[in-house]
Amino acid sequence: MPSRVIDISLPLTTTPPVPGDPPFARRLFLDQAAHGCEAAAWSMSAHAAAHIDFPAHFLPGGKRAGDYPAEAFVLPAVVVACGQALRLGPELLAAADPRPGEAVLFATRNSRERRFAGPDFPADFAAVSPALARELTARRVALAGLDAMSIEPLNDPAYPVHNILLSAGVLILEGLDLSQAPIGRCRLVCLPLAVPEAEASPTRAVLLV
Repeated sequence: MPSRVIDISLPLTTTPPVPGDPPFARRLFLDQAAHGCEAAAWSMSAHAAAHIDFPAHFLPGGKRAGDYPAEAFVLPAVVVACGQALRLGPELLAAADPRPGEAVLFATRNSRERRFAGPDFPADFAAVSPALARELTARRVALAGLDAMSIEPLNDPAYPVHNILLSAGVLILEGLDLSQAPIGRCRLVCLPLAVPEAEASPTRAVLLV
């Protein structure tokens, strides 16, 4: 049994959405006073707060949530300390030495500085470079995670990092808070919602340490 379970998910209710995405909203359609119980409807993007991107997000005919077994979202992971860098390069992997099939989670200044605490989407944030994405695919990792609402800057409409990773079958986990995550190896649990056709899904991501 793990000695600790560490929640690494940014909250749905306060995390600013990627510009252009609909914000999270919760609306009561039953309430205690009138109906004797409470029930709510939610509306949000599939890419809200902590979420997984599947290949179908960018690749026509790419895999979707339902194409993966549940065990694909319970996997060994390594948390990498990224210092003050805003553009994360492949040199970060030298000490961490991720193994094939592992998840690699990049703990950056985004978490320490609470850049995604809201209410506004930050003007800049630490993000993965195409060179780092290529090195991750060369090392045959299973998943790449970042403490930002996008794994790459939003200023390149070609989205090279998403395309490099997803084309190689590397899942992308965005919307993390790694401020309490220990550096080094642990176990990641990030089960998506049971929406088989989803190109992305919110998740409650945790580390088992």
